[in-house]
Amino acid sequence: MKIKLSISLLFLVICAHAQNPNKLIRQGNNAYADSSYTTAEKSYREALAGNQDAFNAAFNLADAIYKQENYSEASTLFQGLIAKTKSKTEKAMAYHNLGNSLLQEGKLEESIEAYKNALRNNPTDKDTKHNLAYAQRMKQKQEQNKEEEEEKQEEKKE
Repeated sequence: MKIKLSISLLFLVICAHAQNPNKLIRQGNNAYADSSYTTAEKSYREALAGNQDAFNAAFNLADAIYKQENYSEASTLFQGLIAKTKSKTEKAMAYHNLGNSLLQEGKLEESIEAYKNALRNNPTDKDTKHNLAYAQRMKQKQEQNKEEEEEKQEEKKE
């Protein structure tokens, strides 16, 4: 009887100390709201350790990493989310943020494609439409600058 009671108490203590993934996500959200992105990242990673399939934890983790200006890792995480989810809404969110990460990396063509994919999954998203237009304008300016540079090089040769 004492052994069963001891085992039961030990089990209760272990359960009490185990963190609920939703609680960790809330802690991460609070840290994120306070601009404590590294703390938020830690909470989201702990939540994912408890539940690998938690879209919110994975999405928020990628956001926290983006806010720390680690755009390459954020892009990788958003791409992983896109591959995992079947929900059009979640895919649209992940593609949108993938586009943002790629844009920050200077990968204009890829960011434009990500925004287009976001709109394929959620055609009414005004923020994505705005970001797509911005990325397209940046690409156009980049191409114009390249043409101007080529013209200057041609003039120097003459």
